[in-house]
Amino acid sequence: MKSKLAIFALSAVLMSGLILLPGINMKSFAIPNEQGQLTLANMNLVMGGSFTPISTEEASESTAPVKNVTFVAVEKNLTLPSGQNVAALTWNGTIPGPTVRVTQGDILNVKIINHPNNTLIHSLDHHASTISAVPNFGPINVSDSKEYTFVASQPGVFKYHCEGNAVLGMDQHVFQGMVGIVIVDPADGYTGYEGVTIENGTNALGTSEVSPDAKEVAFQFSEYYLDPSGNYDSAAMFAHAPTASWINGIPFGYDPVITKTPNATTLFFKQGDHVRFFVLNHGDLPVNFHIVGEILDRVTDGSTVSGLGKQTYTVGGSNDAIVDVVFDQPGVYAFVNHDYSQLFKGQAGLIVVDGPDNGTSNLLGLTDDANPSNAIPPTGANSIPVNVKPYMLGTPLAWNGQNTTS
Repeated sequence: MKSKLAIFALSAVLMSGLILLPGINMKSFAIPNEQGQLTLANMNLVMGGSFTPISTEEASESTAPVKNVTFVAVEKNLTLPSGQNVAALTWNGTIPGPTVRVTQGDILNVKIINHPNNTLIHSLDHHASTISAVPNFGPINVSDSKEYTFVASQPGVFKYHCEGNAVLGMDQHVFQGMVGIVIVDPADGYTGYEGVTIENGTNALGTSEVSPDAKEVAFQFSEYYLDPSGNYDSAAMFAHAPTASWINGIPFGYDPVITKTPNATTLFFKQGDHVRFFVLNHGDLPVNFHIVGEILDRVTDGSTVSGLGKQTYTVGGSNDAIVDVVFDQPGVYAFVNHDYSQLFKGQAGLIVVDGPDNGTSNLLGLTDDANPSNAIPPTGANSIPVNVKPYMLGTPLAWNGQNTTS
């Protein structure tokens, strides 16, 4: 009965009111495994580090862990579940691009390739870096490449994006899909916290120690500004009037129940799970992050705990937050941007939380409790692994260093 009430309440609220770490050497991408994730390759792991800009040569001599990551700019047509075409500009074939995960102090050696079949100049800006934008983030002509290296000096959730041709056209490249995130885990790991609980049967308040270990979700928010043919509509962007709004590239991509978005899938967790949400806003408009029926136990902004027991947390453009939640009760929960204009354009989805009897899934007729791969980041030291299934906008690139993609 409680599950039915949760679904009815969720419907009323919504009607009234998204991974991949490229495991790459400099010539090829790893092939996705059965879960749709790329496996690590050529990760030159050694210990130590510096917090000043360094050259690729210096990185190779350092004793800090060195992570090699390659981004290939790929221009391709993609189709949203609504049928809307997107003249997409992508990193490695998907919107958003692959999620990269490192530990504070790691060295990132970044290679950027402008695919030979492209028509536009591209570039790559990493918000996790502390290096000069010029010349590192400068233009890369078609068929050319660039490489730079930096230390991931600060923990958090950082945006990367194309800057177009020396910033010219940057808005088009960002809003047609050339964005992604780098998760930088703290050098000493995440911390636990004291949570507030409600005792079943008595409704008495209690406390519990929440472990630093958590199941994890990466939510990237942004907007599409499209004309009917799927090309970029700059006038709509300057008017702050998105055609559609998305989480992990797909409007309503996690709602197969209310909007019945084709091929959509909910997220799945168990009663009592501690879930760590990595939230980043690529868009122009603020994200008022809220989970219908839940409290945001702890919000970390950069390296500072900025809120405990929050109902909603606002994440501005090109900003981020890490949100910890423990799902105490089974049921259906909606995660939304509580800006109604954005919620009803696509920034809403569902989380199914099952008790021991899987009653919520059974009520909804759901038999597959694997989580969508575009919402699950690569694991870190405090990650609790979950089963995933392939789900994303676009197909990850298999790059052979030539003029072909698949």
